[in-house]
Amino acid sequence: MVDYREFDFPAELCCSPSPLIAIAGLDTVNNAIHRSIWDAFHSPVGRESRAVLNFFHLTSEFKFPTMSEKQLMPNIPKGILKRNWIEKHIHYDPAVIVIFYDCDWDDESWNEKISECSSRVQSIRLSLEGRKSRIVVVLIQKQLPILASDDTTTTERAASLCVACNLDPKALFILPVVDNIHGYAIRLENAFYDLAQNYYQHQIRAVKLKLENLSKTSHQYLIVRYEFKIGFYNELKQDHHNAHKHYHQCYMSLLEIRTFDTNIYEVKVVAAYIVYKISRLLFSMKRARDALSQFNSHINVFKSMIGPPELMFEHYAWLSKQFSMFASLFDETTAESFTATQAMNPGFFFKEAAEYAKKRKDSAYNICQDVNVYPASNPLNEWNSIEFYGQRPWRLMKNINITDYDTIEADGILALKYYENYKVDHSKSIISLLGNAMKQFKNYKCPRMRNLLAVQMADEYYNAKDYSKALTLWSHMLWDYRDEGWKAIAHELVNKCLKCAYLTASVQNYVELNLEALKYYKNDDLQKSLANIGSIIQRQIPEPENGLDEYEKNIAVQMWQKCDAMKSKSVLEIDMSVTNSTVDTKVVLKDVSCDSIEIDVFLKANFPILVQFSKLTACVTCIDNSYDVEVCTDSSKLIYGESKTYKYTCKFVPSPNDIGKEITVNSIQLQLGNEPDFPIMLKFYSSTKKTKSFEREMNNFSLSKTSDDEFERMKQITSATLKPRSSRLGMVIKHDNPALLLEWYNVSVCLTNLEDRPVSDICLNLSLNRNNNEKVELSTEICEDPDKNTLSLPVDFKIGNMLVGDEKNQSFFIRSSSLDTRYFQLMISYTIEDNNGIKIACVKDVEIIIDVVVVFDISVTYMSSRFEPVSKIHIGESLIMVPCIKCLSPWPIFIENTSFQLAEHIAVSPGGYQSVLNEVVLESDESATEIICVTPSEHSENVLGCFTVNWKRSNMESNCKSGYSCLELPKITTEKSTFLVDMKTPAHGWLHTPMSIVYFLHNNSESLLTLNISMEANEAFMMAGHKDLNVTILPESTYKLHYNLYPLVVGVSTLPKMHISCNSESNDLKNILNDMLLRSLQTHIYIMPKHVPTSTAEIFN
Repeated sequence: MVDYREFDFPAELCCSPSPLIAIAGLDTVNNAIHRSIWDAFHSPVGRESRAVLNFFHLTSEFKFPTMSEKQLMPNIPKGILKRNWIEKHIHYDPAVIVIFYDCDWDDESWNEKISECSSRVQSIRLSLEGRKSRIVVVLIQKQLPILASDDTTTTERAASLCVACNLDPKALFILPVVDNIHGYAIRLENAFYDLAQNYYQHQIRAVKLKLENLSKTSHQYLIVRYEFKIGFYNELKQDHHNAHKHYHQCYMSLLEIRTFDTNIYEVKVVAAYIVYKISRLLFSMKRARDALSQFNSHINVFKSMIGPPELMFEHYAWLSKQFSMFASLFDETTAESFTATQAMNPGFFFKEAAEYAKKRKDSAYNICQDVNVYPASNPLNEWNSIEFYGQRPWRLMKNINITDYDTIEADGILALKYYENYKVDHSKSIISLLGNAMKQFKNYKCPRMRNLLAVQMADEYYNAKDYSKALTLWSHMLWDYRDEGWKAIAHELVNKCLKCAYLTASVQNYVELNLEALKYYKNDDLQKSLANIGSIIQRQIPEPENGLDEYEKNIAVQMWQKCDAMKSKSVLEIDMSVTNSTVDTKVVLKDVSCDSIEIDVFLKANFPILVQFSKLTACVTCIDNSYDVEVCTDSSKLIYGESKTYKYTCKFVPSPNDIGKEITVNSIQLQLGNEPDFPIMLKFYSSTKKTKSFEREMNNFSLSKTSDDEFERMKQITSATLKPRSSRLGMVIKHDNPALLLEWYNVSVCLTNLEDRPVSDICLNLSLNRNNNEKVELSTEICEDPDKNTLSLPVDFKIGNMLVGDEKNQSFFIRSSSLDTRYFQLMISYTIEDNNGIKIACVKDVEIIIDVVVVFDISVTYMSSRFEPVSKIHIGESLIMVPCIKCLSPWPIFIENTSFQLAEHIAVSPGGYQSVLNEVVLESDESATEIICVTPSEHSENVLGCFTVNWKRSNMESNCKSGYSCLELPKITTEKSTFLVDMKTPAHGWLHTPMSIVYFLHNNSESLLTLNISMEANEAFMMAGHKDLNVTILPESTYKLHYNLYPLVVGVSTLPKMHISCNSESNDLKNILNDMLLRSLQTHIYIMPKHVPTSTAEIFN
């Protein structure tokens, strides 16, 4: 009986056969080049497009399988398929033998190399013993190949090597190892594949010749065998179409064999192997429907071919393997291409396999239960020596007389029965098949089929006495069937779960299930369930469940005696959310305040008989605290019978620390029994109340969704925020809205104690509402004094204590750097003692809304020295900046001062800067202008600086502190000019009074500048000075021209006009001269009338 295995599909049958290629001459251990060649043949690179070959290393110790003796006439075979034939062609009988040899065409010892190579070829050829395997030689060369037509030496040596080795020239290959070895390996694989195809085709022809000489009447076994061989050879050729064709012919020939009790098992085994091959090929050819038809036909044919009645279990085992095999193939196919459906998927075949495995188990129990002794003749001992698939090992025993045949046959059947009874784990097989089926039904979204199989799996665990796993599975299924409203199924599952819970001494599960059983049990069963719950409370062993045998009862009693849960625990807590009990609760929070919290508890009970509980409590939780509130402790008020709703009300005082937090009734606890016994605490969690999905679906079809049951209509209120005591502290907030941008805006809070007793720990908390975005928070500053550090939000201002009637003020300042409206939350909190000396927290919230507006609209204009707008300026040229300030504030604004913060390359012109707007008050919509003259000293793309106005509200009663407005001066294009001109004139002239005018000519270039200067006189002035002049100005220097003018008319007079020209041909310089004269020189001056004396004294003075 050693190593005996029942029917199964062997590994050599289940693999995908591919041409076998033997590799000789490679030392993969010591030679790195040989190792790289071997790795190239096994590399996954480009595997999808490469030929599928099976390589094995042919060593010198390898021995080929022994060749079968050739017979002139076909004999009567002993069996159908030989066990070693498939394995031989997959692992040991190669189609092609490849001999690798290191040899270059220009090798100095060429003759010795030829001799050594030919001896290797001859040695392998002799070891083949007449096999037709193709032999090829591959020369490993360290040089790139040369075309034979270009090298006569190469051609001659290749021919001589083929002659010496008795090789066809097409069987000689070259493998250079200095280039892309993977590319050459792929080419060699294709060549090997073609040779293997040729070999297997030759084998097919040889088998067909034998097949033609057979007779259907006397050689049925050989016909089946040869057809199978042809199909297998075609499968090795990767010709699936012809392989399927011959496998099908093989199967049809097998059906023609006449069966008896002696050969029925062999025929069934061979049929199973052939159908496996057919199904696998059909699935690979995308013919899944044909595979299904073939398998169904196969089962219909062999379903009734039972064989000896004493081996009925063997027939069921065979059928179970058939369905399991086909389900596995079906699953592989659906994973690759074929799309299964809910009505047709591998799960049904796994399920059918499990059904036959159950029949096998039942049959084995009925047939084999009396077999206790293994036969002394050991009829299964020769199992490993069986030559043909499906044959019985005892029929190979030697020295068997005809008279002993019946005895040996009976011993063989007895041995199989003994093996089935003691060595086969039926439950394990059934559970495995059911698990595979459940996985498939889960994948194809068939939940009810999955649940059905889960129940069956739990049944099998129970039969295998693995009660804990059975309880787990049944419990999960109980939840599903209960949720869908299957009361009859749920009732049956409760009974099964109770047995498992009792047999495993699981106190928790046993009590939960008994509580649920009260909903289904009546009369004696009901009394027994209640009595068992009472036994648990008294720490006693409950009565055994119905349907248990004496052995199970004894084992269970021992388990209960060792149960630690009943000894160590003081209270048994039962989560009622996982069971469907006859008790349900609902909670309503009625009055939630810091003084007290009132809770209404509604309890609905439905017991067939009166049941008395001992205590009802509510578990209330907050973030940091929890409260166990006693709702009812009078057991006389906790007696429940048939369906009725009971109402209980309780109150408790919360902790002051929980004010403002969420209070939640987490659970309601109903206690059955008292300590020092083992009381049972039923916990009803309010957060897990939910309507069953089945009930939700049925409600969709009801005419009216209203319920007559008041308890069902009632809505739970399980959580609420604990509100603080209402504050009586007077609070007046003073501020002048809107605030001005960048102003320290004053807010004053006046508090008055209107309580009838002193208050303490007063605190003002200022924070931004959630309505504000993050940008608002970053652009808001808070302080108590602008001269001190700012505070971060939220801010707490400690006020301290206040007596009755006291008043206190708290001021703070807010500066806003954006125009967004601020929504502040000002919360005042304090504590006050009640009549019992308990401190009660009081809170009052007030929202402060502060709008923000702009103070000034500031714009800057750039002008030339002639007060004309300019868009660019030259280095060294005067620039006049004119900021215009318009007041947009709704309040009058007092300008404290203005200032310019100029860049380093900007200098104030001689004469300095003095603000003209200091201490000026601007009303709303009024404007004011500042002015400054500057000169750029170098070219720069940076800004010119900033203009700042420091201001405050002119109304001192607002208490707002100073603010500021800052404007970045706009950029202006700054260029370097080779020539600049400027002039110095008095502010005005007097009639008939000489005045001096000076012209400054600046040469900013690095070369001499020669200019022609002329002055155009007019009637308004008499002029003294050069009228026409040639001037040469040195590089980086200034030339001055002085003129004296004598005014002749009063009023705005036109000054003499200067003309400048140059001898340069450059148009750029001419344009610069004209441009500078137009923008830089003053053209008019105001002439005042001469002062006339009014008295003689004044004349002489």
